[in-house]
Amino acid sequence: MDAQVDIAICLRQWEFSETSQTAVLFGRNLGLVRVLGKGTKRADPRFSGGLEIGTMGEAVVIPKASGGLVTLAGWDLKETFRSGRSDLKGYYASMLALEVTLNLLPEGEPHSPAFDALVAALSRPATRPWPPVIAEFLWAMISEAGFRPQVEGHSDQVVGFAPNLGELIPVDAVPGPHLVWQIQPTTVRALRELAQTGSAAHLTEQEAERVGRLLAWYIREITEKELTTLRPLFGEVVPKSANSGQ
Repeated sequence: MDAQVDIAICLRQWEFSETSQTAVLFGRNLGLVRVLGKGTKRADPRFSGGLEIGTMGEAVVIPKASGGLVTLAGWDLKETFRSGRSDLKGYYASMLALEVTLNLLPEGEPHSPAFDALVAALSRPATRPWPPVIAEFLWAMISEAGFRPQVEGHSDQVVGFAPNLGELIPVDAVPGPHLVWQIQPTTVRALRELAQTGSAAHLTEQEAERVGRLLAWYIREITEKELTTLRPLFGEVVPKSANSGQ
């Protein structure tokens, strides 16, 4: 099959041999793709600097008709996104963004808005706080993946969030079989503003962090996959159940 060229971000990377690597790349047009790069660690003009998690480059891939690992025939490093990882929390935020992308999106489907959102998150200037950046990223990813929650329709004083339903519901009408999390009224208002504008620029850092934490736990719930960077970034605060007797 013909080679395909795409701008891509390395989400995960493993050592395959002394000279080769396997990786999961997220291409703007190709989507998630698992690749085998033979010779990526050698001095080879086809590969610049090898594959490193959280970097972006121009990838040349040769798909296989039978499936399995795609051949990575070239990697031209374009961006390392060092500024966003200049502090520990920024590093955790970047790693969470990579992990969410890997867990939330299916393989082989183009999701260019999600790619652009990931680039924006990884490009965070060191002078900009991470909470609004990660809140905007998580909302964009959830929306692109088809899991955008319903956040309108109820007073912000008496609602909880049902992750399995993907919506805010009145706490006095909690359905028995469904998990519902307690939410502060200020977090509800912040979530609604984010939903309306897609921007967390007008939220305080504390509001943006609470919204980001809620969305990260929501992603964990709908994917049924652990996010190893969730607690290092947001701490040990977990959603509290609003269900009676729980």
